Amino acid sequence: MYHPRVRGSYYEMGQHYGAVLYKHGFRLRAQSEEKLDFAGKSEPEVKSFFPEILDEIRGFAEGCHASFLDMEAFMLTIGAFKPQPACSSFAVSGGSDVIFGRNYDFYYNFKKFTESYLTVPDGGFVSLSHSDVFIGREDGINENGLAVAMTGVSEKSIKPGVGFVLAVRHVLDKCSNVKEATRSLTMMHSSTTTNFLLADRSGSMAVIEASPDKSLVREPTHGQSFIICTNHFVLPEMRPYENLKRRRKENSDTLQRYQTLHDSLRLIRGKINMEIAQELLSDHTGHVCSHQENMGTLWSIAAELKNLKVLRAEGNPCRTKYKEDKRLKRALQKKKAR
Repeated sequence: MYHPRVRGSYYEMGQHYGAVLYKHGFRLRAQSEEKLDFAGKSEPEVKSFFPEILDEIRGFAEGCHASFLDMEAFMLTIGAFKPQPACSSFAVSGGSDVIFGRNYDFYYNFKKFTESYLTVPDGGFVSLSHSDVFIGREDGINENGLAVAMTGVSEKSIKPGVGFVLAVRHVLDKCSNVKEATRSLTMMHSSTTTNFLLADRSGSMAVIEASPDKSLVREPTHGQSFIICTNHFVLPEMRPYENLKRRRKENSDTLQRYQTLHDSLRLIRGKINMEIAQELLSDHTGHVCSHQENMGTLWSIAAELKNLKVLRAEGNPCRTKYKEDKRLKRALQKKKAR
C-alpha cells in the first residue's frame, strides 16, 4: 500500500500526484466512447455537487500528460463500468468512544494500487482515507471525527451522476458530521447503487442506501447502539432497486457477513473497544475476513472517532498486524500550531 500526502488547492493536489505517478510509469489509456459520453452527461451533476474535484481531475490529467476528457471519463465512470467491491463496515457508540470498523474486499490484483492518503485541501477538511484509485476515496476519517465507508450493491441500472468514490471524497473534504453528510448524499444524484455508512464522534450514525433512482436513510434499529452495512439493501423500500439475481452471483455471502456482525455486536451490547473491533474484523465466521479464490480483504480499518486513533491492517487482518497511522493527528497538530 502506498502512503501519499497531498495538500494545496485541488488543482495543485491533482497536478502533484499525477506527476508523481507519471514519473513512476503511469499512463492513462484512451477511454471508450461509451465512457466519454457517460462522463459528459455526469459532469453537470458533479460540477453542482463538488465542483473542486473537477479542478483536481484537470490538474491530475496535466500532471500525468493525459487529456482532461479521458481522465474525467475514467474518474466519473468508476463503479458504473467495473465490478464494485464487496465490503463489510460497522460503527458502534459504546464505552468512552465511537468505534468505526471496515474491511475492504476486492480482487487481489488491485492490491498493488491500494493507497492510504493524508489529504490536506485548501478550503476543505484534513482526512486520512483509503482507495484503490487516485482522486476518489472508498473510506476514511476526517479531522471532525466523521467516518465514511462505501459498500457496493448489485445494480439494476446506472445513470449519469456522481460516482461513489467522489461522493466519499466529498463527505471527507466538506462535511463536519453525519447530519451534513446525510444531507449531501441524499441530495446528490448517484450514478451507481451503493451503501454509505456514516458515523461521527458524537455517536450519530446512519447508512445511506443509494441508487440512481432513489436514496433513503437507514438509522440504527430502536434500542441498538450500532449500525452495519455489507453489500445489500436492508430497507424494504430500497430492495426493488437491487438486482437480487446478480447479488447471488457477485455477493453471495453479504447476508451472512451482515448477520455475523449483527449477532456479535448485539451480544456485546455496545461494550466495544479497539481490540474487540479488530477481533470482529479478523474473524472468518461469516466470511467477514474474506479469503476467496481471486479476491479477499485488501485492507482493514479500526478507528476511535473521538480521539482520531486509526489502526490499519494492509491485507487480511487475520494475518496482518494492525498498525497505528498517526498522520491525521500530526497534521492537525501542525494546523493548530500555525
